Amino acid sequence: MSSMTESSVVRRLEGQDCQWCTDGRLERGRYKGNVAVVCEDCDTPAAQLW
Repeated sequence: MSSMTESSVVRRLEGQDCQWCTDGRLERGRYKGNVAVVCEDCDTPAAQLW
């Protein structure tokens, strides 16, 4: 079993297309005070880490 670090999860998702809107891409950010990967267009989090 491989362990994933916070940064590896973020790196894996960054730059991918958003699953919830047609124009957005995922970027590193914050969601409700936590490290997250959010859509630059619709602000929907794809992953939230705490």
